[in-house]
Amino acid sequence: MKNVIVVCEAGITTSLLVTKLEELAQQENEEYKIQSKNTEEGLDFIKEESVDAVLLVPQIHQKYAEYNEAANGKVLKISVIDYNNMNVFSIFEQLNEAL
Repeated sequence: MKNVIVVCEAGITTSLLVTKLEELAQQENEEYKIQSKNTEEGLDFIKEESVDAVLLVPQIHQKYAEYNEAANGKVLKISVIDYNNMNVFSIFEQLNEAL
């Protein structure tokens, strides 16, 4: 099972994205555990837990270096277009390519 977190400013706006990503993973028979975290929770989480990937929403792309340094997995930036359109297919494809 691959452990993935989606990080946004408050940890709330990504709930729909996480739900859609989980549904797509099930349809594709991929085993993912996907969670939403706010920026502070996310940093604490990746310092304590092993994650395969961290997905950063556009609002916090400026925190990429900080997350990349702290994470033991891949750190990916979700594009503005994919995020605004909730293009889970593109985001999921990027995630699979990285892992």
